[in-house]
Amino acid sequence: MKSHVCCFSAVLLLWLLAFSTASQEAIIKTSCLTTTDTKVPQRSLDSYTIQQKPLFSVTAVRFRTTKGATICSDPTSLWAIKSMKYLDGKKKKKSHPV
Repeated sequence: MKSHVCCFSAVLLLWLLAFSTASQEAIIKTSCLTTTDTKVPQRSLDSYTIQQKPLFSVTAVRFRTTKGATICSDPTSLWAIKSMKYLDGKKKKKSHPV
């Protein structure tokens, strides 16, 4: 009986370790390592997230385009600020239809 509990615990621990590693790799693949001055029309933007230090190496806004591309912008840039406000307004219109 003790061996079954021990085996179950070992399998559970390995599964948790594998899941943790996989999720960390996904975060690293989607994180911004640098920021760019790339600007696209705001209508081409779908969403954004903000990544901050110390969890990430650089503070950035990750914009997701309607085609699935990611744009890493400096959160203090005028374009990024206006684009975040645009997307916030777009989200409000969806949640409160007139």
